[in-house]
Amino acid sequence: MEVTIYGDIVFLINFFMDFLILWVTAVLGKKKTSKIRLFLGSLFLSLLYCGGIILPFLSFFCYGIGGMLLLFFGILIVFFPKTIKEAIQYFLVANVTAFALGGVAMALFFATGMMHTIANGVVFRVGQFPLKILLTTACFFYILIKIGKNWAETNIINRRLYCDVVIEKKGIKIPLRMLIDTGNGLKDPFSGNDVAIVSFRAIKKLFSKEVQLYFFKTDQNQQNFYEYVLKTEKTLSMHLIPFSSLGKENGLLLVFQPEGFEIKGTQKNDVSVGVYCGCFHGGYDGLLSPELLK
Repeated sequence: MEVTIYGDIVFLINFFMDFLILWVTAVLGKKKTSKIRLFLGSLFLSLLYCGGIILPFLSFFCYGIGGMLLLFFGILIVFFPKTIKEAIQYFLVANVTAFALGGVAMALFFATGMMHTIANGVVFRVGQFPLKILLTTACFFYILIKIGKNWAETNIINRRLYCDVVIEKKGIKIPLRMLIDTGNGLKDPFSGNDVAIVSFRAIKKLFSKEVQLYFFKTDQNQQNFYEYVLKTEKTLSMHLIPFSSLGKENGLLLVFQPEGFEIKGTQKNDVSVGVYCGCFHGGYDGLLSPELLK
């Protein structure tokens, strides 16, 4: 039986699906990338795939390992990963997306009668490629990603990024939700402890009423507030350490040693607490070094 392959249809289908796969990968990987780079990456993948159908020396990229290698090239073009680890992460997300997308399309083919099984094989009705199936698959994934993005961030992604911490001082225990920040490598030069940075608002109960009133009633400079705390608060044994984070190149951070610092039920004795006057946006109370989870 002679089968006619229409090059323009094959190209458009591959381009559209490649664009969708790369776009979903960018969304799931929280990678901001321009539509132009998505377009160029999809164009490269589609042209090379179609070239493999026509030119024998490029046919390697149409199947198996060659196809996966081709997708990896597309990842490099679109995302420009800085490390091999980052490239592999995008590659894995892209492969999962491609398999899921292909599964949805196959299910729609069977549901609409465009594909059926005979004995142990699968038969397509050639010449009736349903554009509706392609558009329906794309719309399905677009809606799924839009609806499921926030849920995934809250229940899957963020669950790995946050952890529960309990700070104890002066007999007061305060539960906190801390963001595991790989960029937080701050150490107390006096004790050598790792420093967990916590918002003042989250641990205000540890401070006197005078300090709390000063903080909330005045639009104070952070350093002025620290000076006031050092003069007024005598029960926390606080001191200042230099830092170069929290949006500043250089600054001072108010630090104290808690009586207890518990991470996921494990007590840590080598942790100091830094007091940050600003707010953390995103539903967490402070920053925690991943070193403290070991």
